[in-house]
Amino acid sequence: MNKPKPQKQNYRNLTSRLAGYLSNLKHPRWFVNFLIFSYRKKYKINLDEYVIPEKGFKSFNSFFTRKVKESNRIIGEGLVSPVDGSVFDFGLIDPDNKIFVKHKHYYIDDLICDDFENLKSYAVLYLSPANYHRVHACFNMEIESVTYLPGTLLSVRKKTVYKKDRVYCRNERIVLTGKSPYGRFNFILVGALMVGKVRLSFDSGLRTNIRKGIFAKKVYDFPVVIDKGEEVGYFEMGSSVIILLEDDCLKSLNKPVHAPVKMGEPIV
Repeated sequence: MNKPKPQKQNYRNLTSRLAGYLSNLKHPRWFVNFLIFSYRKKYKINLDEYVIPEKGFKSFNSFFTRKVKESNRIIGEGLVSPVDGSVFDFGLIDPDNKIFVKHKHYYIDDLICDDFENLKSYAVLYLSPANYHRVHACFNMEIESVTYLPGTLLSVRKKTVYKKDRVYCRNERIVLTGKSPYGRFNFILVGALMVGKVRLSFDSGLRTNIRKGIFAKKVYDFPVVIDKGEEVGYFEMGSSVIILLEDDCLKSLNKPVHAPVKMGEPIV
């Protein structure tokens, strides 16, 4: 197994932790309500799609990580989008075990820092600040291990990914590894600038953006089974999801690059 190259935490990590702290404040109430109202107006967010607590959102973070009404997302056939967002890139994994995202290459061993074999295709999905930020299983998952990879927190917007090298390998991330109907998979939740935390819904013991974070891998005695469409985790602010598969089905999605996708919508 290739352990990660050390990534020095810097002001971006501190800023993101501060953003996470502030987003969880519940008082003063008028300020929390004003912040939510301003954000909704700026990004044209329609709350009719979401579950609203009886007494309203207690903090900006509770609003940001709001749950969608099940009736507003239909889980389609085949491999579906795990998120509301847009298609950032997809294709076949290079014979040298590289993927190309916006013309920048990433070595698989650098990206997941773990053993791998026979991975053939990939897809990268981007979540904007306006999107729903809970992540769901895009196929039936048998999760055998979870790895936390500490690092810095660069923006994952197109402009930054074009400009800087190894953004996804430098940023903090959580990697889920296991089996699926499409063979072996790695499912990567990538942290980004202003992401307070990346959290898992099925295991509270691992999360990103912690002070003095160190590499950690958890291997389950029995696989964690998550059915397609069930929640996997969520971002406290926006980021990206990368899917790596043993199957080559992600070489050609039914959505072009930059096209919007909804969670549960078939993409293969």
